[in-house]
Amino acid sequence: MTCPICRSDNSELLRELKTDRLIREWSANLGIDVREELQGLSVIELHECKICQLKYFFPLTLAGPPRIYEALEKFDWYYMRDKWEHGVALEDLDACENGVEVGCGFGDFVARVIREKGISFEGCEQNPSAVKVAQARGIPVRIDTSEGLASSRPAAYSAVCSFQVLEHLSQPAEFLNSACSLLRPGGKLMLGLPNAESFLRHQYNILDMPPHHMTRWTVEVLTRMQQWFPLKLVRVAYEPLADYHADGYVEAYTDMLASKGLRILTHPLVRSRLSGLVRKSGLQRFLRGQSIYACYLRT
Repeated sequence: MTCPICRSDNSELLRELKTDRLIREWSANLGIDVREELQGLSVIELHECKICQLKYFFPLTLAGPPRIYEALEKFDWYYMRDKWEHGVALEDLDACENGVEVGCGFGDFVARVIREKGISFEGCEQNPSAVKVAQARGIPVRIDTSEGLASSRPAAYSAVCSFQVLEHLSQPAEFLNSACSLLRPGGKLMLGLPNAESFLRHQYNILDMPPHHMTRWTVEVLTRMQQWFPLKLVRVAYEPLADYHADGYVEAYTDMLASKGLRILTHPLVRSRLSGLVRKSGLQRFLRGQSIYACYLRT
């Protein structure tokens, strides 16, 4: 067993997860059968690398295939057209000549860059259904991976963007090496990921586990990445709490406090009033939301 970022075998087992619970909840909540993806295992493990601090699930072969994402795209919340990190990344695209978004979904960010920045920009995506939607809208998106793109277009781009993708991969180091190969020296790599230090750490969320998410990321991991890849971290930004995450934020922290004895906080009326307070008081802009953004220069 080696870390999928730094290749260290120095890790700590954090917890074991029973797959029968995951299978039941994927079926009940999302209508998706993930028995095949969980490979008949009774438990899966969450480890933390003691060298780079990445948390990763084991075995590494549990990442979901395209069919999982085709099934999830039916939910309107899955491929969000306007992500917080899109606006942040647009600022960092100033002075870039061209770029590509890897894992672009329906291509909404690609279209926005072309429209607002006027630069050559394209996308690649592994979900064939999402690619068809993007192409039908006239957005330059094709079926491909970062590795496939890197083999045909080395050093072709001044910007590579990837939002809410890296955490899905069983071998993120291969993705990062490919992204570096795609970039010219001085080019920018822009990443958006779930922040494992946000309210997410207090939630039991089936989408934050295999066969959906394979890794968990923090600013510490994103900083240490510079030791293993030809990258220099130049910017980190944290998403303010979004309105549609207020309920989840309140639920996560009230569950945590309830586990310490404050059970009154789990009452639906208490939670409803707390969520309303968060939304109406303006507190959201001071609270950290779900995602973290990192921008690197290719050295």
